[in-house]
Amino acid sequence: MDNWVDAMIEREALPKAAREDTIAEFCAKWKISEATYYYQSSKTENQKKIVKKAVSIVKKSLPEVLEKLREKAEAGDTKAMEMFLNYVAELSKNLDIKSDGKSLVVNIDKDIAEKNNVKNEP
Repeated sequence: MDNWVDAMIEREALPKAAREDTIAEFCAKWKISEATYYYQSSKTENQKKIVKKAVSIVKKSLPEVLEKLREKAEAGDTKAMEMFLNYVAELSKNLDIKSDGKSLVVNIDKDIAEKNNVKNEP
Protein backbone atom coordinates (compact mmCIF):
# COMPACT_ATOMS: atom_id res chain seq x y z
CA MET A 1 0.00 0.00 0.00
CA ASP A 2 1.54 3.29 -1.12
CA ASN A 3 -0.75 5.74 0.62
CA TRP A 4 -0.60 6.02 4.40
CA VAL A 5 -4.17 7.35 4.57
CA ASP A 6 -5.46 4.18 2.88
CA ALA A 7 -3.39 2.12 5.31
CA MET A 8 -4.81 4.11 8.22
CA ILE A 9 -8.36 3.48 6.97
CA GLU A 10 -7.64 -0.26 6.74
CA ARG A 11 -6.14 -0.19 10.26
CA GLU A 12 -9.00 1.79 11.81
CA ALA A 13 -11.60 -0.52 10.26
CA LEU A 14 -10.21 -3.46 12.24
CA PRO A 15 -11.23 -4.15 15.84
CA LYS A 16 -8.57 -2.82 18.22
CA ALA A 17 -7.64 -6.34 19.31
CA ALA A 18 -6.89 -7.30 15.69
CA ARG A 19 -4.56 -4.39 14.96
CA GLU A 20 -0.93 -5.41 14.61
CA ASP A 21 0.63 -2.14 15.76
CA THR A 22 0.03 0.88 17.95
CA ILE A 23 -0.69 4.31 16.53
CA ALA A 24 2.85 5.35 17.50
CA GLU A 25 4.33 2.38 15.62
CA PHE A 26 2.11 3.06 12.60
CA CYS A 27 3.17 6.72 12.56
CA ALA A 28 6.85 5.83 12.87
CA LYS A 29 6.56 3.38 9.98
CA TRP A 30 4.91 5.98 7.73
CA LYS A 31 7.01 8.88 9.06
CA ILE A 32 4.03 11.00 10.09
CA SER A 33 3.13 12.65 13.38
CA GLU A 34 0.43 11.25 15.63
CA ALA A 35 -1.38 14.59 15.34
CA THR A 36 -1.53 14.11 11.56
CA TYR A 37 -2.84 10.56 12.06
CA TYR A 38 -5.58 11.72 14.43
CA TYR A 39 -6.49 14.64 12.18
CA GLN A 40 -6.89 12.42 9.12
CA SER A 41 -8.68 9.64 11.00
CA SER A 42 -11.23 12.14 12.34
CA LYS A 43 -12.05 13.75 8.98
CA THR A 44 -15.64 13.04 7.94
CA GLU A 45 -14.66 11.67 4.53
CA ASN A 46 -12.20 9.22 6.13
CA GLN A 47 -14.67 8.26 8.88
CA LYS A 48 -17.14 7.27 6.16
CA LYS A 49 -14.47 5.15 4.45
CA ILE A 50 -13.54 3.51 7.77
CA VAL A 51 -17.16 2.60 8.50
CA LYS A 52 -17.68 1.27 4.97
CA LYS A 53 -14.55 -0.89 5.26
CA ALA A 54 -15.54 -2.12 8.75
CA VAL A 55 -19.00 -3.11 7.52
CA SER A 56 -17.39 -4.97 4.63
CA ILE A 57 -15.18 -6.90 7.05
CA VAL A 58 -18.18 -7.78 9.25
CA LYS A 59 -20.24 -8.91 6.27
CA LYS A 60 -17.52 -11.34 5.23
CA SER A 61 -17.30 -13.03 8.63
CA LEU A 62 -20.94 -12.80 9.75
CA PRO A 63 -22.22 -15.99 8.09
CA GLU A 64 -19.53 -18.12 9.75
CA VAL A 65 -20.08 -16.51 13.16
CA LEU A 66 -23.85 -16.95 12.92
CA GLU A 67 -23.42 -20.59 11.89
CA LYS A 68 -21.24 -21.29 14.95
CA LEU A 69 -23.72 -19.46 17.19
CA ARG A 70 -26.60 -21.46 15.69
CA GLU A 71 -24.72 -24.72 16.29
CA LYS A 72 -24.13 -23.80 19.94
CA ALA A 73 -27.80 -22.85 20.33
CA GLU A 74 -28.92 -26.16 18.84
CA ALA A 75 -26.57 -27.99 21.22
CA GLY A 76 -28.43 -26.45 24.17
CA ASP A 77 -26.26 -23.44 25.02
CA THR A 78 -28.90 -21.09 26.45
CA LYS A 79 -26.75 -17.97 26.09
CA ALA A 80 -26.18 -18.82 22.42
CA MET A 81 -29.95 -19.37 22.02
CA GLU A 82 -30.66 -15.98 23.51
CA MET A 83 -28.02 -14.26 21.37
CA PHE A 84 -29.20 -15.98 18.18
CA LEU A 85 -32.87 -15.22 18.81
CA ASN A 86 -32.08 -11.61 19.72
CA TYR A 87 -30.16 -11.31 16.44
CA VAL A 88 -33.12 -12.73 14.51
CA ALA A 89 -35.51 -10.38 16.34
CA GLU A 90 -33.35 -7.32 15.60
CA LEU A 91 -32.93 -8.42 12.00
CA SER A 92 -36.69 -8.81 11.59
CA LYS A 93 -37.18 -5.22 12.83
CA ASN A 94 -34.90 -3.89 10.09
CA LEU A 95 -35.74 -6.20 7.22
CA ASP A 96 -38.94 -7.25 5.55
CA ILE A 97 -38.70 -10.98 6.19
CA LYS A 98 -41.35 -12.83 4.23
CA SER A 99 -42.12 -16.43 3.37
CA ASP A 100 -44.52 -17.05 0.50
CA GLY A 101 -45.78 -13.49 0.87
CA LYS A 102 -46.58 -13.91 4.57
CA SER A 103 -44.63 -12.59 7.53
CA LEU A 104 -42.14 -15.05 8.91
CA VAL A 105 -42.82 -15.77 12.59
CA VAL A 106 -40.34 -17.52 14.83
CA ASN A 107 -42.03 -19.62 17.54
CA ILE A 108 -40.37 -21.50 20.34
CA ASP A 109 -42.20 -24.47 21.77
CA LYS A 110 -43.15 -23.59 25.37
CA ASP A 111 -41.74 -26.83 26.81
CA ILE A 112 -38.40 -26.37 25.04
CA ALA A 113 -38.21 -22.75 26.15
CA GLU A 114 -38.95 -23.67 29.79
CA LYS A 115 -36.50 -26.58 29.68
CA ASN A 116 -33.73 -24.27 28.48
CA ASN A 117 -34.73 -21.35 30.74
CA VAL A 118 -35.51 -19.10 27.79
CA LYS A 119 -37.61 -16.15 28.94
CA ASN A 120 -40.75 -15.44 26.98
CA GLU A 121 -40.63 -11.64 26.96
CA PRO A 122 -42.25 -9.31 24.41
